[in-house]
Parts: sequence; C-alpha cells; structure tokens
Amino acid sequence: MKKLFVLPAVIISIGLNAQSLSPQVIASSGGYFSNASGSLSWTLGETMTETFTSGSSQLTQGFQQPDAVLVNINIKAFLSGPYNSGTSKMNDGLRSGGYIPLTEPYTALGYTHVGGGGESIAASVLTTTGDGAIVDWVFLELRNKLDDTDVLATRSALVRSDGDIVDIDGTSAVEFSVPADDYYISVQHRNHLSIMTFSTYTLADAPVGIDFTDGSTATFGTGAQADLSGTDAMWCGDVTNDGIVKYTGANNDRDPILVKIGGIIPTDTWLGYTQEDVTMDGITKYTGANNDRDPILVHIGGVVPTDVVEEQMP
Repeated sequence: MKKLFVLPAVIISIGLNAQSLSPQVIASSGGYFSNASGSLSWTLGETMTETFTSGSSQLTQGFQQPDAVLVNINIKAFLSGPYNSGTSKMNDGLRSGGYIPLTEPYTALGYTHVGGGGESIAASVLTTTGDGAIVDWVFLELRNKLDDTDVLATRSALVRSDGDIVDIDGTSAVEFSVPADDYYISVQHRNHLSIMTFSTYTLADAPVGIDFTDGSTATFGTGAQADLSGTDAMWCGDVTNDGIVKYTGANNDRDPILVKIGGIIPTDTWLGYTQEDVTMDGITKYTGANNDRDPILVHIGGVVPTDVVEEQMP
C-alpha cells in the first residue's frame, strides 16, 4: 500500500494580518539503493516512487534522483596460470572440478572494496562450457582520473575461458553504479600480478571495450604483463599476494606450495581452491607434470633463480 507523507501546515503571522498555508507535499529527503538485480529510489514527503532499471536504461518517477548512473565495461584479459597456448584460451579446471566459490573470494582475502563486495552467482552460471566457461573471479577497480592511486569503485566479476570479463550472470558487460566520467581501470587476481590502464577511459551507459590481451590497451608501468608468443597475459605466481613473483629467498612464492601439500613429501598434492594453485587446475602440486612451481621459475626468466617480477601499479 502506498503512503502519502504530508508536512504539517505552517501558520505565518504578520502584525494583525494572518495567512494560513495549506498542507504541501514536499520531497525533503529520500534515498537510493542498487544491486545486481536492479535499483530502488524513494522519497519522503511524496508518494513512494521507484526507479526501475533494465540493462543500461532507467525509468525514475519523483523528485529524488540517484546521483550515480550505470556505466558498463567490456574488459578482456588473460591469466597466464591457466592459459593454454595451444588453444589460445584459458583452461577451466577450477570450474570443471567444482571448486569455484559461488560468492566472491576477495573480501575474505582482505581486498578493500569500495561500493562492491559480496557479489555472488547462481550455480547455473558455472554450467557453461567452451569459450564462455568461467575460469575464476577477478577484482576490478575504477580509479580517479586526477589521481591514479585513488580507488573510487570496485566490483568482483568473472573471467571466462576466452578472456572476457563479465558480470555475475556470466554473459553481460560489468556494471558499475558511478557517474559517467573518465577513469583508470585495473584488473586484479588473487595469485597474479595486477594491471592497470596507462590512460583514462570515458565510461558511460554504452559498454566501452578494453582489451589487455593484444597490445591495443597500454598498461601502467613497464612489462606489466607476460608476453606469451604475442599474447599478453597477467603474470602468474604471486602466491603470497605481495606484488612480487619470487622463486627463492625470503617471502618467495615457491615455498608456500610445498607447505600447502604438507611440506614433507614433494609428490603429494592438494585438491581445491587455493592461492598456491598457480596453474588453476584445482590441484596444488610441487613437482611432476603441470606442477605449480615451474611457472614461477619460467616467469622470472628460468635462469637466475634470484630474479623477480614486480607488479606495475601506482
């Protein structure tokens, strides 16, 4: 049932003359709420009204209007850990093994969300195979056009086998509830080095395409991604999530793999969704075929074990 909120009548008295004002309906305050399913606007002082959204379109009735609009981004990026150079796609072992969590993992890992966080998916999203198969969750940031260290909004989203980063329905462009403006865009993953656009991009309701895989999108820093025979992919092997891929020495990324499997028998394995699973096949493995230690050594050059790869972020 709709309710009408009415402010009390105001009596103004001037000398011997008086004027009585009739009750007026005034939209004095209200609010706005949005999630992946839609948005709702409401006001106090008038009949309750709603804002309906469908895709990038909005229909709003009433005085109170949301400050933010829906902007959409089509991002493409590869994770080098599961990347298969033979198919030019990423393997979806985490999905096929049933290990991908239905709720984003980044909040629990200590990532700082701004506006986002807690995104979840239906189990049916993980039934798609082929190019659209979900590989894992990723963490996205929009940063201030005037200060590339200032994070204005975040979202957890999904990356598919073909590199497309999509919203929680597994197919749509990723939506952010922010004003249309220019932003730096970063892509992060729990055991890969983060990347960010070198320049800002103008975001609005029409999806903007950003491809990190073919060299068409300049990235911040130098050598921000691995070159896999002409295809760019995010550096894998940051098991400790400290922004450095390191094979030996203090705080290296190799030792945690051995610890995860028990620390005694190097041929043991661990099944599940772990930071130490560099290849992202659902099997944490220290030695043998498709182990998680070798990609780290390969990424640092494969010759000098004390070399490192550092994340290129401001």
